[in-house]
Amino acid sequence: MVEGSIAFVLKPPSNFELVYEGQPRTTPIPFVIADAGGQFSALEDAIKEGNKDRVADITGRVLMNLDAFYGDYNYPTDIKTTKAMFKLYKADIDPKFLPDIYAFIDKKFKGDIDRFVDDLFARSLFVTPEKLKAFLAKPDLKTLQKDPALVASKSISAVGRTLQQDLAAFNADLSKGQRTYLAGVMEYAPDKTQYPDANFTMRLTYGKVQDYYPQDAVHYNWYTTLDGVIKKYKPADYEFDLPQRLIDLYNKKEFGRYASPEGYMPVCFITNNDITGGNSGSPVINGNGELIGLAFDGNWEAMTGNIAFEPDLQRCICVDIRYVLWIMDVYAGAGHLLKEMDIRQ
Repeated sequence: MVEGSIAFVLKPPSNFELVYEGQPRTTPIPFVIADAGGQFSALEDAIKEGNKDRVADITGRVLMNLDAFYGDYNYPTDIKTTKAMFKLYKADIDPKFLPDIYAFIDKKFKGDIDRFVDDLFARSLFVTPEKLKAFLAKPDLKTLQKDPALVASKSISAVGRTLQQDLAAFNADLSKGQRTYLAGVMEYAPDKTQYPDANFTMRLTYGKVQDYYPQDAVHYNWYTTLDGVIKKYKPADYEFDLPQRLIDLYNKKEFGRYASPEGYMPVCFITNNDITGGNSGSPVINGNGELIGLAFDGNWEAMTGNIAFEPDLQRCICVDIRYVLWIMDVYAGAGHLLKEMDIRQ
């Protein structure tokens, strides 16, 4: 790949969601708790209603997908995640927005979140497929309603519903303003082709791999290398720490077949494609239809893009696919995954 190469960015619809009982699961909460609130609140309602067909339908679908459900589930990781997220939420959020599960933690566990989570995972029927299968064989309301994961999930969801209701009026005003703004834009430039929003639409844009000059005497090259990653290395730093194995591979220059012809390990490149929220992860394709990278960010000067596109300044930042493959193959030792791919040199 060289400067001036054609780059196509395929921008898929964003906001892909897992859907349970018609409700999207987008809440960033741990697996077991999110799972309890997704499938099993609906099961609770069905049992309350005495709707045996609906109970059978829900339990049947859960059992059918059970292996996939727990296929890569890691019990210790979920415990750590749950503890960390409960602590972060309590530390960072105004107390008036805390779900009432925190009052329960304060009362029964004297505010000890670790003890609460350990107890939840020890007692919840959702933590193992064996426990869940045993319950689904003969589901009963009392067991379900007492499950600590479901109790926590419902507490969190209740706050979410309240906040959504509070935001409804603001969102309505925002939508009205956006329609007015868009109408003005179209009236101002009636002959201009207006491409759709990146969210909820599939579209293809094209551009070139290209450097830029943000201001006088300042030049940003069109690519970055692993040299720059190493130079930014700061041990124990949140943003710039690096695993020792990556440093060792760099020092030995073990780049395999993924190094550039000049010998450096490419990391990122920039194009003059547009990019906006929802585009991250979009495939970047060259003129031959080959994947050369993944779009994931915009440069600082691109922050004006929501108002006006500035061709001389705005760039789309993409991770070079050679770096992705090097991480998979050489760094992570997952070369078997590349056997499923058609790799072009």
